[in-house]
Amino acid sequence: TTFTYSTTEQTTSPPVTTPLSTAPPCFKEECYWSRWYDVSYPGSSYDDGDFDTIQNIKKKGYKVCDNRKSVECRAVRFPNTPYPLLEQNITCNTEEGLICYNKDQLPPICYNYELRFKCCINVPVPCETTPQPTTILSSTSFKEIPTTPHLQTKHKTTTTSTVQPKTEYIHTRITTKPTTHTQKKPTHTPAISSTLMTATTYSSTTSTSPC
Repeated sequence: TTFTYSTTEQTTSPPVTTPLSTAPPCFKEECYWSRWYDVSYPGSSYDDGDFDTIQNIKKKGYKVCDNRKSVECRAVRFPNTPYPLLEQNITCNTEEGLICYNKDQLPPICYNYELRFKCCINVPVPCETTPQPTTILSSTSFKEIPTTPHLQTKHKTTTTSTVQPKTEYIHTRITTKPTTHTQKKPTHTPAISSTLMTATTYSSTTSTSPC
């Protein structure tokens, strides 16, 4: 009997590069730092101070970007010192700019500050489309072929040992012992000599072992 099994394997083809489209355009954000602005110098009166606000910067004829991501403020005399370390209370943000009041300081006068903004703009660039992976279905078939069981024949070898029978050899030796009988009666009968034959039998056994 033949059995056939079928399975479906799903594979994903690598992304295909699509040529860039010219329309509609896409946008990429690019950021840069503006120049340092210093449009105000602090006065000596109690209610005076340093006011480098966005409004005053524009009044001086400078253009301030609209999309301001962050701001940096520093004292002109201490450009490498972060302003929080100067221990003066000032306002420094992207909405107003820089504001420092003498009345809020100890000693009662502001340093001369300057500021700059991090401006970001959207630049049109060609759009890159991400292709969707294409799904390909492939079919794999498996065929089962019955096989005949393997027959294994075992041979049993029997070793037979033959024991040779024992052979007994009988050696016979005949010895002759003369026996003489003498009659003392005075007769005329001649002496009769007889010979007594005695048979002595020796038995020896020789065993033969199997080779």
